Amino acid sequence: MYSAVIKDKFNELEAGLYRYGNGFLPMRIFVNEFCGHPFQLELSRELARRGHQVKHVFFADNHSTPKGQTQIRANDPGGLEIEGLHITREFSKLSLLTRRQADIEYGHVVAERVAQFQPDVVISANMPLDAQAILLSATRQNQARFVFWLQDVYSVASRFVLNKRSRLLGWVGGTYFERLEKKLLRESDAIICIAPSFATFLEGWGISGPNVHVIGNWAPLDEVQPRTKQNLWAVEHDVADDFCFVYSGTLGMKHRPELLLELARHLEANKSGKLVVVAGGAGADWLAANAKDIDPAVLKLLPFQPYERVAEVLGSADVLITLLDSEAGSFAVPSKTLSYLCAGRALIVAAPAANEAARVVTRAKAGIVVSPDNHAGLLDAADRYLKNKGLCVESGRNGRAYAERTFAIEAITDSFLSVLAPDSVFAASLDMEREKATVEEIAETTGAL
Repeated sequence: MYSAVIKDKFNELEAGLYRYGNGFLPMRIFVNEFCGHPFQLELSRELARRGHQVKHVFFADNHSTPKGQTQIRANDPGGLEIEGLHITREFSKLSLLTRRQADIEYGHVVAERVAQFQPDVVISANMPLDAQAILLSATRQNQARFVFWLQDVYSVASRFVLNKRSRLLGWVGGTYFERLEKKLLRESDAIICIAPSFATFLEGWGISGPNVHVIGNWAPLDEVQPRTKQNLWAVEHDVADDFCFVYSGTLGMKHRPELLLELARHLEANKSGKLVVVAGGAGADWLAANAKDIDPAVLKLLPFQPYERVAEVLGSADVLITLLDSEAGSFAVPSKTLSYLCAGRALIVAAPAANEAARVVTRAKAGIVVSPDNHAGLLDAADRYLKNKGLCVESGRNGRAYAERTFAIEAITDSFLSVLAPDSVFAASLDMEREKATVEEIAETTGAL
């Protein structure tokens, strides 16, 4: 007769805690996601739910991007830890010197947490490259695997931003960051690209092979569900009874804030609707400075809202707006678009047609895609929706249906685990299944004997 300890261990195995039948044994997984975005947090929660020990960190002093559910919830699994990290110096995107100093300090803070946690694998996303270099070094010192989750091609983005200040600065900074990014990608154990175009871009750098994977971004289906337009947030902000366009999320200069200004002027001139911009960033500051002559009842500028109210914010819209500069299409995919799909509202996407966000919306039949260089096209798209409420409903329904087909966290987590699991652990667990190990052997392998 088996001991109670062995029986308990066998029950854990059957329940899927170790998932040896699917090729995964428990790991210590360190997730560094600089921004604190919702969908990466959802992944960490699901990894912990499956029995892995997960420490999720983000940069708490970065206020230019909205955050997800960064607090531990009552129903979160016991193996999950979430920590917002702080640095001693001021974080400002406006000063190149202080920004780089802050990035480097953050890299050292994350490296300290890696040393404390002793992970099997580190996955890092949205990390400034100077900080990423420090983190990769710390990962190697702790003999863990490193997975570079490529959310943006950072060096191309840096060149884009620096070129707007000085072509010389753009060349010098862009060259430095490109060399560093290539080095970090080549030294990573695995790379996760968020779109096929990113993998193609890396091929041009001579980076390809079986360690380069493509897993698209998503948004949490349960956290962003369709809401009635007449919700409490909409009533509080006096938009419940009007046709409403909403932009929600980070608004940098790469997001073409001047397009929102033109749309607001168009709506004011035609007395045809309202535009609500819930945003932070350099583009939001620019818009506030240049929209002072527009009726505030037509253009409402608001800061980021608490995450628990985001579904209401998006639900207040008839149409949700995504913007991206034509030069930024090769290195960025606006993740806000995926939350929009979950919200079940029509979309207008002003972005290059080849950008993954534009492709997704086109594939889902969830909205209208226009070039960001075609200002008249954006206004025409707005007028089409203003004149056809049925098209709004149809586009929104299509978007939510696409999200439900595509954003299931269980399947997404399976894809990540196939990348995160060390080959030795994966092979050992498959061997256990192949040999049909006895309960005693399984218990011995997992430490019960």
